[in-house]
Amino acid sequence: MVMFMVFRILGRMTKIEKEIKEEEAKYDLIIKNEAKIEPIVAEEDMEFKQGDIKPIRIKKIKIPPMSVLLICPYGRHRVGHVVAVGEEVPMPIDVEREVDMAMFACGFEGEVKKGDLIGMLLILAAEKRE
Repeated sequence: MVMFMVFRILGRMTKIEKEIKEEEAKYDLIIKNEAKIEPIVAEEDMEFKQGDIKPIRIKKIKIPPMSVLLICPYGRHRVGHVVAVGEEVPMPIDVEREVDMAMFACGFEGEVKKGDLIGMLLILAAEKRE
């Protein structure tokens, strides 16, 4: 009985913690009239088979606080497409971030070489809605 109660309390705490974290991640933003486009460039050589989806190191891109990121849907590399960018420890939108990894989805067998342009990142300035 004690074990069940401990599990039930821990289960409820986990749910409450998750709800708090989800609330902290919600932002009501206004997109400003400012944007910057940054190239996403491979920082390593990597071979891909058709259908592979793998992380690949990219040249670091600094992301200013309160910036929203969009990946250009126009394919930039013949082998595949960047579907996400990030860093080892995800940071909240209101602090400076620096992406150094991309998730690369491969449509064709081939290789990405260090220095290859694999995508474009659109960085949109935003502010919290009052």
